[in-house]
Amino acid sequence: MAEAEQLEEEVDEFVGKKTDKSYRLLEEMLTKLLLELDSIETGGQDSVRQARKESVHRIQAILEKLERKGL
Repeated sequence: MAEAEQLEEEVDEFVGKKTDKSYRLLEEMLTKLLLELDSIETGGQDSVRQARKESVHRIQAILEKLERKGL
């Protein structure tokens, strides 16, 4: 989830509008991470399912933070 950490730093530094190219790029990259997580097969392993669930929640929180920052 190093990519999520890097994107969160970029979201923290973001200042702008929802129509800005940088906003749309951050939103797209975070959404892409969600799609990648969605494609992970858990194979019935609870630890994998839990890790995926936690990662999804974290990325959703970053997306919400970005939405709040967009003017």
